[in-house]
Amino acid sequence: MSEAVFSTAARAAGALALEWEASSGVLTLTGDAGAMGLAIAAEAGRLDALGERLAPGDRGALEALSAGRELDVRLRLIGEDRRLRLIRLIGRSEAGVWRGLILPAGLTPEDGLERLDLEAELRAGLEAGAMTAHYQPIVALADRRLAGFEALARWVRPDASVMRADDFMPLAMELGVAGRVGMAVRAAAAADAAAWRALAPDAGSLFVAANATAGEICDPGFADGLIATVEAAALPARAFKLEITETEIMRDPDAAERAMQALKAAGVSLALDDFGTGYSSLARLDRFPFDTVKIDRYFVRAAGADASARAIITSVVRIAHSYGMGVVAEGVETEADADLCQELGCDQAQGFRFAHALSADAAGEAVVSGVAGRFAAPDA
Repeated sequence: MSEAVFSTAARAAGALALEWEASSGVLTLTGDAGAMGLAIAAEAGRLDALGERLAPGDRGALEALSAGRELDVRLRLIGEDRRLRLIRLIGRSEAGVWRGLILPAGLTPEDGLERLDLEAELRAGLEAGAMTAHYQPIVALADRRLAGFEALARWVRPDASVMRADDFMPLAMELGVAGRVGMAVRAAAAADAAAWRALAPDAGSLFVAANATAGEICDPGFADGLIATVEAAALPARAFKLEITETEIMRDPDAAERAMQALKAAGVSLALDDFGTGYSSLARLDRFPFDTVKIDRYFVRAAGADASARAIITSVVRIAHSYGMGVVAEGVETEADADLCQELGCDQAQGFRFAHALSADAAGEAVVSGVAGRFAAPDA
C-alpha cells in the first residue's frame, strides 16, 4: 500500500499514518501528530521516540515493526501533553518498509494515568526488591502453641506504606509479573523462617507456608527453583510448605502432579489450600501427595450455626486423617470458632483470633515468646 493511500486514510480517520524504514531506522508520522500528543516523536523521526510515549507494558508491540510482522493491536499512549489515549496500531511490512495507522481506539479511563503510574511503580518495586512477606500465625488447637506461619505478599512502596496482596496482585497478574512476586515472597519466607529457627533452635517443627499459582507450578523449572530457594536459605525442606488451591491444580493436573511429586521427593511439604471452594472432590486427595488440607473460611464461619457446614468439616477431617494428612481451619476469628474447630477434629487453625499478619520482626518475637492472650511459643 502506498504512502499516499495511508496518508489519505489517516486524514479521513483523524489518525496518523506511520512509516518506518528498517534499513535507515527513519520513522515518519504523517497527519496531526500534535493532536495525538506525538509532535516531538514525529520530529525526532525514531521508533524509540514513539516507544517512549507508550505505556511500559505495551512497548513490546513495536518489536513487530523491526521483525517485519503484521500488527493489529490496541495500546495505551501517554501523549507529550500527559494525556492518556487509547490507540489502535495496525499495519504491515512490504519490501523493508513497515506502514500502518495509529487510530483513536475508544474512551480513555479517568484513572488511566494513575493506573500507568502504579504499573511503573510496581515494575520498579520488583526490580528494587520491594516485594516481601508478612506472616499470619498457624496455631496448634490442642495446646494453642505456634506451629508455623503463612507468608502473605506485601509491597513496600516508596513512601514506606505497605500494600496488601489483594490490592496489587490483580494488577501483577494482568502485567504477567505475578510469578516474580511469588518468587520474591517465597524467598523471603524461606530466609525469615531460617532466621526464626536460629532464634529458637528448640522449635524444630516450626514451618513457613507460601502459595503458588497454576502458571508457576506448571512451569517445568518451578520445582527445581523452589528447592534451590529453600536450600539457599539453609532451611530444612520439611520446614517449608507449599500451598496450592484446588482451582489452580485443575488447570493442568498432570503438570501440577509432576511438580508436586518432585517437591515431595525433596522433602517439601504440600498443602491443599481453600478446600471446598473449587471442585471439592475428596477423592483428589488420593492422587496428589498433600500433607495438609486447609478448610476454607466459609465453612468455618458457617459452622457455628449451620449443621451442614459442621458435617462437611467433620467429613473432611475424617478423610484427610485417613490419608495421614493434617487439617487446618482458616478464618478462625473467635475463641468459640477455635473451640468448635478443635471439637470437629481440626489440628491447626489460623485467623484473627490468633493474629493478623505480622512483620518478619514481629513474627520472630512470636517464635520466641508467643503472643500474650493469643498463643504460646512453639513447643520444644
